[in-house]
Amino acid sequence: MTSGSGSSPHEPLAGGWSWRVDFTIPSTSGPAPHEPRAQRWRFFAVLSAACLTIAACAQPASPESNASPTAAEVVTSQPSPTQTAPPPTRTAVPDHMLGLGAPLFEDNFEFDTGWDQGAAPRGAVSRLDDKLVISVQGPSTMLSSLSPIEPIADFMVEIEVRTEICEDGDEFGLIVRAEGAGNPTQDSHYRFLITCDGAVRASRFLSGAEAPILPITPSADVLAGAPAINRIGVSAIGDMFLFFVNDMQVFQLDNGEIPAGRIGVIVRARRGAQTTISFDDFRVWDLAVSQPDD
Repeated sequence: MTSGSGSSPHEPLAGGWSWRVDFTIPSTSGPAPHEPRAQRWRFFAVLSAACLTIAACAQPASPESNASPTAAEVVTSQPSPTQTAPPPTRTAVPDHMLGLGAPLFEDNFEFDTGWDQGAAPRGAVSRLDDKLVISVQGPSTMLSSLSPIEPIADFMVEIEVRTEICEDGDEFGLIVRAEGAGNPTQDSHYRFLITCDGAVRASRFLSGAEAPILPITPSADVLAGAPAINRIGVSAIGDMFLFFVNDMQVFQLDNGEIPAGRIGVIVRARRGAQTTISFDDFRVWDLAVSQPDD
């Protein structure tokens, strides 16, 4: 933080502040005998005001005035009282990409590499300005797009998510281990999502029904609103999933009901008239090839 500088009637010393107060004491060779009384009153008034000023400035600063926030204040991710699942575990993981090697697949959407695209009655998926853009219209509308890579079991995936238009409650993110054609209302898959108003959520979709794994939980790591850019990632090894937002692990869960499948992206409008999300810098690593043999 930049602070201003300038001259001051006091100068800091090692032990605190020192003050210099200059007084003019009436000369003994001054005016007639009836004037010294008035001068003495003026002198004591000035002296009293100076003493009060020094006493006020010498008071120690309040311990709260310059206190920096504690870790508990900065790291805030508490579930609402109605949630039954434990709060997500927020862990700094600046090196979570180390040792992954070259990606199995990466896409900056400069060219058409085979993602699902097309128009729907209430939205569309298209490649625009070197991004994959999903736009849905109307509440409770949902669209997804699968990447061209083959089904995979153990992986690390990351993608950049940019909110173009969204409202509170709208959600978007990754679908993983998607079976079949990846239809978001029919085929089994997992969803790892962030919301427009700054929360995270995870769910499992089986036999046409969605079951929450982690309910909607506010997260300080999600940049809320629009426009905003977040980078999200999912690591899956066997039954264990890790969810990352902007290089922070926001939660971990265990679920092995869907062993393998495809990877894609999804956008869901909850209340908004229109929700538009663009995706960029998609990368996938095959973790099975990097695991040591038993």
